[in-house]
Amino acid sequence: MGATRGASLPPQTLCMSNVGISGIRTGMLMRKSPFTVCVVGGGFTGSAAAIACLTRIKTPFRLVMIEPSSALGRGVAYGSHHPLNLLNVRTRNLSIRAGQPGDFLNWAFGQLDQGENQAGLHEALAHTFLPRQLFGEYVRQRLFETVARRADFEFTVIAGTALACAIEGDRYRIALDRAETVVADIVVLATAYGVVRSAGTGALAPFEMVPGERLARAGSIALIGSGLTMTDVLLSARRDGFQGKALVISRRGQLPRPHAPKGVVPQQVGLPRSRRVSMLAAALRIACEMAEENGTPWQAIINGLRPSLQDIWQGLAADEQARFLRHLRPFWEAHRHRLPMEVHGRLRAEFSEGRAHLLRGSVVEVTRDGERFKLKLKRRASEEHEIIDADLAFDCSGFKPDLDQSLIASLFARGLARPDPHRLGLVVRRNGEVMGEGGRPTEGLFAIGPLCQGTLWEITAVPEIVAQADQAAESVAALSESEAGAERRAASA
Repeated sequence: MGATRGASLPPQTLCMSNVGISGIRTGMLMRKSPFTVCVVGGGFTGSAAAIACLTRIKTPFRLVMIEPSSALGRGVAYGSHHPLNLLNVRTRNLSIRAGQPGDFLNWAFGQLDQGENQAGLHEALAHTFLPRQLFGEYVRQRLFETVARRADFEFTVIAGTALACAIEGDRYRIALDRAETVVADIVVLATAYGVVRSAGTGALAPFEMVPGERLARAGSIALIGSGLTMTDVLLSARRDGFQGKALVISRRGQLPRPHAPKGVVPQQVGLPRSRRVSMLAAALRIACEMAEENGTPWQAIINGLRPSLQDIWQGLAADEQARFLRHLRPFWEAHRHRLPMEVHGRLRAEFSEGRAHLLRGSVVEVTRDGERFKLKLKRRASEEHEIIDADLAFDCSGFKPDLDQSLIASLFARGLARPDPHRLGLVVRRNGEVMGEGGRPTEGLFAIGPLCQGTLWEITAVPEIVAQADQAAESVAALSESEAGAERRAASA
């Protein structure tokens, strides 16, 4: 049966199938098609959703993953970077399996130890920042290991892009660009930041491929933004032969801070029950200063806040959230999303040794003059515009979900989803269930990870994405059990 199904699919489709299965909606007539979960996106977020569903759903089902790239498990975060770019999180704190926080550490240890059981190596790896591409390989391997352990389901990977989603009858229909329409009972939006495309400023997109010889002869490079993406692009360019001057342009001029030397124990801090961002920021600053005075790194305070951040964010009114985004976000992200000490040292050397310069201001426009770039910018506290020329210019201002992509636009048009007040993503529940018009949840439609940032804020890092994927899968499993029960009752009637 598996071979027949595989042969009937388009050539862009990879199909792994086992036994035939059937599903039913409660109160609906029995149908021959299987209970189907469609995960849109095959990067880290999509892989986390797939693994969670395979773990949580105990009844037979069909899993369809839609991903235009051939490199499942990697996505933007762990696939397109320079091979020497390091993770910004220690190995011990990463896992794609819910409830198994040391899984990546154990996997990496197994790759390097080769059965010798060197306890010292395991301890050293726990505090190490490994290459991102290695983490992407780990995610990919765990995905296919989880698939291989299930003998009662069908797994299909479709190489394509989802263009639209609609409800017909009691099921979803997902239109694709290069394959036939997918019909599913559950849709999990795991597109993260959407399709990577040219930057809206006119500059090159982060990690856009530039030939080595062009980098080597470039005398100047302009980087719009001063966060983690800027650090990756600048240091990758150096490794690939760029020897010229770098100009980093940032409105607030906040560079990423370093991690503590060997990790810290998160310290809980009692913040005031204020719903004003200014009061919360002041209390946090005082807590960090007091920790430093008592010999505790400030990073411990930031880490201690992490489990409470979704509650804090949702406790703020929309105008206070907007105030945070407008005034405090750069300062928060510079302290929350940190660099390994080694990488931070190299970044500091760029500025202290005069190879890079930080300019506080905003880029108004970027135009291309042949292979060169002209940046129109306005410095802080100035109303005058000035033009700066550069051999290369990259937009490193950061990623955010693309709400204009046709798939999301189709959900908005049909009232199945709505954007959050800041247009950072979709309005969702904690488990990722998408809220439609009128504040009602759209049954069977979930969004995972960065698409939920406007609602939950702290939902772009590995632990939070994995936890949310697990919560969503638990809800999906309940729907699957409900349909399986309805099918049994209909069969015995």
